Amino acid sequence: MKKLKILYGICGLGNGHTYRQLPIVEHFSLNSEMLIFAHDNSYKFYASKFKDHPSVKIIEIAIPFYVGDKDGIDFRASCESPINQKDIFKMNCVALDRATKELGKADLVITDYEPVSAQYAYAYSLPLVTIDQQSKYLCGNLPKELAGFAFKDEVERLHMFFPKANARIACSFFKVPIRPGGDEVNLMPPTLKDSVIKMERKPKHNSIMIYISSAREFSQTPEEIIRVCSNFKDIEFHLFLGQSKLYDPKSFTNINIYQHGDPRFDEILRECSGIVSTAGHSLLSEAMYLGIPVYAIPVAPYEQHMNAGIVNKYGFGISYSKLNADRLKYFIEKIPDFSMAIEKDKEILLRGVGQKEIIKFLKNKFEF
Repeated sequence: MKKLKILYGICGLGNGHTYRQLPIVEHFSLNSEMLIFAHDNSYKFYASKFKDHPSVKIIEIAIPFYVGDKDGIDFRASCESPINQKDIFKMNCVALDRATKELGKADLVITDYEPVSAQYAYAYSLPLVTIDQQSKYLCGNLPKELAGFAFKDEVERLHMFFPKANARIACSFFKVPIRPGGDEVNLMPPTLKDSVIKMERKPKHNSIMIYISSAREFSQTPEEIIRVCSNFKDIEFHLFLGQSKLYDPKSFTNINIYQHGDPRFDEILRECSGIVSTAGHSLLSEAMYLGIPVYAIPVAPYEQHMNAGIVNKYGFGISYSKLNADRLKYFIEKIPDFSMAIEKDKEILLRGVGQKEIIKFLKNKFEF
């Protein structure tokens, strides 16, 4: 059987897109000739990860950043954004030229919110598959606004970046009510790290993980978070902060502080009884898969408030705007009830391992 030729585009804003696509990339890298269009974080990661792989090449691209708010895309603000001042057109033409010369016409183009690979697919009339979280907004019957945030700008970006696709896949840890007349979107479980899939949980009743994403502005300082945690002397907190190097863990008897990316993350995830976290897709997906209750603290954008709302509404934990001592006390006391709700749920959680279902779907649809 001939080797597939695949162009894979991966958004590099933050780390979420980068790691969510890795299981699928690794699968197809075994028997395919693959080019990856990547930028910023995704470029750094994949250029290092596959630097010695004989069948995978990484090509750097640049994508314009379209500023949005609840009224949609703000093109004037986008024009003035510092990220858009580099020569994006030239860089992307170089990448497209390399793809044309080194790959020719691909058998399949896959993109996670990366539009340059889609342009390649449109130029050569090639099959295009989008895999992301945002596409749930194209099909879901969802509130138009949550906590002052909306998803109108996300819909506009999707329509601008990917006006048509042979298949749209949206990964979600929860089921989405379908809107009559919406786009055709295949809703699938989240992709997960192998370490999470294989993890054998050994929870300690007094161990709590706290993870504050550095991708968005957070309403509390590290000092405030530490001050709240210091009230719970019998609980061991494992606090992941983007600027943890500023703090001395020895100063806090019940608080351990780590930088994002610390290799002890999986060990702490295996042993914690609950998670306090900003409400991003990846960690909440892992928590629901592993049955770990969450104290969700949503920040911008809309997606975080939607994720946190699901956790709160269905009793998988709680949601609040900040880390509060009274709320934390309630969360810790109710962890057994929240755990049971996750375990017994048959209504809302989307169970399974996303990469297995996505790979099976792609093989069946494109017959390879």
